[in-house]
Amino acid sequence: MESPAIATDITNRTIDAIVACRDRAVFTSVTPERAFHEAAATSARIAEGQPLRLLDGVPVAWKDLFNLKGEVTRAGSLVLDDGPAMADAELVRRLAVAGAVTVGKVNMTEFAFSGLGLNPHYGTPRNPWSGAQVRIPGGSSSGSAVAVALGLVPVAIGTDTSGSVRIPAALNGIVGFKASGNRWPLAGAFPLSPTLDTAGVMTNTVVDAAIVDAAARGLSAVDLRPAPLEGLRIIVPLNAVWDDMEAAIVRNFRTGARALERSRRLGGAPPPDGAGRCPGAWRAEWNPRCHRGFPDASPAVIHHVFAAPGYSRQNAAERGSDDRS
Repeated sequence: MESPAIATDITNRTIDAIVACRDRAVFTSVTPERAFHEAAATSARIAEGQPLRLLDGVPVAWKDLFNLKGEVTRAGSLVLDDGPAMADAELVRRLAVAGAVTVGKVNMTEFAFSGLGLNPHYGTPRNPWSGAQVRIPGGSSSGSAVAVALGLVPVAIGTDTSGSVRIPAALNGIVGFKASGNRWPLAGAFPLSPTLDTAGVMTNTVVDAAIVDAAARGLSAVDLRPAPLEGLRIIVPLNAVWDDMEAAIVRNFRTGARALERSRRLGGAPPPDGAGRCPGAWRAEWNPRCHRGFPDASPAVIHHVFAAPGYSRQNAAERGSDDRS
């Protein structure tokens, strides 16, 4: 069985990495008191031998338009201040029930109104792939994407009205999942367009995004078996989207399209990273860090943070546990 101290240890190293990160524009606030309280709850469940929840002990950062109880929601602005939130946003509550550890809020475009990710008030997070020339992080969920790309957190929640999860995820080389309308709750989140706003998540792998999606919908288990590609049709644009596109982007796009076509012809897709393994067969602990250069590729971290023989989320799901009080 994993040591109960692991949740507190991961939280402590996560907070230390955030504080030590040289890019001060990524996080707008850090919530260590709340984080250690939630980590302690995970530790208690481990000590008592309870089944682990989907996100038990996993550090999560929130775009600063979600209410966190006791924190001011500013939505990237200097003028918005309705005082500390009286309660968590509903999505925050659901992930907390799933065991997530909230470590703070991340930067964003003011009022979520831009796809560039710039913020003149709190600074603009630096795209970790920047060389001598600083590149934009994309927005409006800029801090969410950079926090994951830097390895500060394995999960960051954003919102997407017209690309605000997908754009920064693409520009930072990570996975961005935009939920369909009404799939995830938005109560307690500052709106840009009530009819178009959706929530979304940024992670390093599709497996991790699927686990967060299940938690966001209030589920206690998730099916990670890859779906077959047989019969799948993918539309490849041939119009103006190719105009003035950089050669490296064109090469990468075509390589990806060819890989999908080969998988479709073979009647299936390779399993996502980590999905084909039993979580109890090995352990992989996520290590928070703040890169000075290019980000590393990370394994599927959520599903294996507390993986240990005989004690795993998979076993909990097989037992039909719904320990979400």
